[in-house]
Amino acid sequence: MATYHMTCSCGHELKTEAKSKAEAVAKLQGVMDEKAIAQHFREKHRGAPVPPVAQIHKMIADNVVAA
Repeated sequence: MATYHMTCSCGHELKTEAKSKAEAVAKLQGVMDEKAIAQHFREKHRGAPVPPVAQIHKMIADNVVAA
């Protein structure tokens, strides 16, 4: 297993352990559901509109890298 991570534009880092990038993406996307995304935006991006889940999931897929 390896550690994978992605960093949000606000500096918040998401990390997970996975056997592959695809598994890491799936795990992080699973954690960042509609409720978690809304909470993240309330805490870290005050006043910004909450993007759709699909947009955040694409961002995760595009930006996850091995640590």
